[in-house]
Amino acid sequence: MNDYLESEKRKIRYDFLALRNSVDPANALIKSAAIFAEIQKLSVYQKAQTVMFYLSYGSEVITDFMVNSALSDEKTVAVPSIEFPDVACMQAVRIFHIDDASQMVYGIRQPAIDQDYVITKDELDLVFVPGIAFDVQGYRTGYGKGFYDKWLSNVPTEKTIGLAYDFQIIEKLSVSAYDLPVGLIVSEERVIKTK
Repeated sequence: MNDYLESEKRKIRYDFLALRNSVDPANALIKSAAIFAEIQKLSVYQKAQTVMFYLSYGSEVITDFMVNSALSDEKTVAVPSIEFPDVACMQAVRIFHIDDASQMVYGIRQPAIDQDYVITKDELDLVFVPGIAFDVQGYRTGYGKGFYDKWLSNVPTEKTIGLAYDFQIIEKLSVSAYDLPVGLIVSEERVIKTK
């Protein structure tokens, strides 16, 4: 990645993380609930049997209640678990209760990696993806460690949904050849089918 692109990504990370961190917790919960209300209207979500949520960290769109709702709807739910942090190796691991994610890696909750509960990419109907910023083409800026971009490399775009507060969505991000778009972005104000 060239220096200009890396500099642009750092600036986006800094600016949008500051914006996201400025949302007060009560408002974040209201916005997150509105996002999930939009998700629940989507036929792809209604039909999905096996879904992968991320467990929200810091000021990300809050997902705990989404996970609980999916579990109570008897969907099979997986969450990310980082196996080898140094090589950005992530797995989708099934949970039966949100408290199954009791380990911490980079401050993020995750379950232990038990091969009996690892869910393969082709078994997943939908993958919910976090981000610091998204553009309307579906590209995202994350924390810069590359876990999601590496893991999503063989996941069909139409199975991926980015979750964002509406202010996190801009017209165009600077992207590299390794960046992958999501198929939909859901905010509290709109659902964007990416190009």
